[in-house]
Amino acid sequence: PCFCQIMEMAAKGIKPVTLELGGKSPLIIFSDCALENAVNGALMANFLTQGEVCCNGTRVFVERKILDAFTKEVVKRTQKIKVGDPLLEDTRMGALINRPHLDRVQGFIKQAKEQGAKVLCGGDLYVPDDPKLKNGYYMRPCVLGNCTDDMTCVKEEIFGPVMSILPFDTEEEVLERANNTKFGLAGGVFTRDIQKAHRVVAALKAGMCFINNYNISPVELPFGGYKASGFGRENGRAAIEYYSQLKTVCVEMGDVESVF
Repeated sequence: PCFCQIMEMAAKGIKPVTLELGGKSPLIIFSDCALENAVNGALMANFLTQGEVCCNGTRVFVERKILDAFTKEVVKRTQKIKVGDPLLEDTRMGALINRPHLDRVQGFIKQAKEQGAKVLCGGDLYVPDDPKLKNGYYMRPCVLGNCTDDMTCVKEEIFGPVMSILPFDTEEEVLERANNTKFGLAGGVFTRDIQKAHRVVAALKAGMCFINNYNISPVELPFGGYKASGFGRENGRAAIEYYSQLKTVCVEMGDVESVF
């Protein structure tokens, strides 16, 4: 509703507007990937800023033949993430933005369990040792297994540290499933086959795609989404168009010919 109101207010004054909205981005892990890099990428795609990142790759599609190995390593690494005071050097995850949002994220996890997902690690509230932080909005980063495309946790943006893992068998299948969303902000693929990587990202209906990495956004790269993820671009030369007004000047250097 908020972005609709912004568009409505802008329309009354004929003001241009760009909208960078939410996402439920797919991260596709093929069996020919470098597994350690894929695990690192999945962690970066889900747990930066406590998962409060619009372009996070929260639907992690993993080719079935490496599903167990990938899941085991992701869970092991997720359990090692230190939660607490972000001013401490070894802290890797801080608090969520406020209590209502923490409750909302917890509600997604509860609903996921009710719908058949399995909590492989985390998802519970966390109370740091420092008494000054005891009322903070902390939770342990969560990995969900046994997920299916029709679950709420897979369809709706959680905006918290919750990763959903889904198996797939073929490239054609995973592309269809990856694009089956109202969102289109970002997407990623891990594979050693660069031709396959380009083929997949070309087919992804998303405005920002990553190959063999995730959530890196150099300022030179335009950033923005398709579908319900908005329109317009931030960063890069493309963004200049949205902050500029074009003037066209036509100069005649000869005589004026008239049909009259």
